Amino acid sequence: MRNAGAGMVVAALVGAWASKAIPSVSSAPPSNDAQPRPPYHLFAGQSFEPSAAAYDPASGHLLVLSDHDTTLYRYRLSAAGLALPRGERHEPLRLPEGDAAKFEGLTRLPSGDFLATTAFDRPDPAYRRVLRFSYRPGAAVEARQVAVDDAALSAAIQAATGLPWFKIEGVAVDPAGETVFFGVRCVGERYQEPRDVVLVVRCRLDGDRIAAPDAVVRLSSAEALSGRAEGLSDLQLDDSGDSFLLLTSHEGPDTALDGHSGHLFRIPAGALLGAPPSGPVRLGGPLRQFRAKPEGLAIVPSGPVIVVFDDDREWKHLFAGYEQSDGLFAVVDARS
Repeated sequence: MRNAGAGMVVAALVGAWASKAIPSVSSAPPSNDAQPRPPYHLFAGQSFEPSAAAYDPASGHLLVLSDHDTTLYRYRLSAAGLALPRGERHEPLRLPEGDAAKFEGLTRLPSGDFLATTAFDRPDPAYRRVLRFSYRPGAAVEARQVAVDDAALSAAIQAATGLPWFKIEGVAVDPAGETVFFGVRCVGERYQEPRDVVLVVRCRLDGDRIAAPDAVVRLSSAEALSGRAEGLSDLQLDDSGDSFLLLTSHEGPDTALDGHSGHLFRIPAGALLGAPPSGPVRLGGPLRQFRAKPEGLAIVPSGPVIVVFDDDREWKHLFAGYEQSDGLFAVVDARS
């Protein structure tokens, strides 16, 4: 009953935030200079470009990963915003043998464990790892390696796109925790020439082993966004299990206030769980539009969702009070 009560409190808090925070404004103090304030609420990290998020219903904590370190950041949502819970510390994951770099996706399994993926965008093995871990408040977090058929994953994406290079930015699982979905944000001949895509690669998940892909689903944001092709930045199964929520991001000039943006979409679960269509699936109209670069999506059971933004260092300089150790977050109602 304690966890159920805590969940009701958190859901009420999230609902209250969502009702007042679309769009939200920064909690930064007013500035005397000409720079605008950040478009969403600030929260504090360390070497911080928050790239992935997941909610732990047992503790009511939001877990966040950054693509600049291996720290597992822990937060609790209160009326004051996202803050470090009492008795917690932001500590690095204890990694299995070998390093891990550039975390981009995080999701919660039905068992209560969490699955984290790196970007797979460089040949260095540190960038091509999937880890599994359990979380307990106040305790060190030991991660273990999840085996991935890297060659088959790469071959499936190249077969679908005709291009050899790719970058993963999201990970999700089905309601049973038996299937994993990798969200691919961009592809190219090489990393210096990225092309935004919305691509989902489906693989069988068996404990600590991910099998070769059995489907690649191509989606398109262009029809819903007046021709703009944005890249997938996260996806998560909705609390109902009937649909997936999907984030896309646009990364333009770091010197322009509108250089970062993105959208939130909903797609039927069957689009990813069923037989893959022969052509791209058009995304419907977006549920929300964002004025920063959304990259992490955490779903609170029976409540709205928390979005974290991975804004680049130079873009942060355009706003008063947006420090390099800060991130942005928004709480949105995705039910409509």
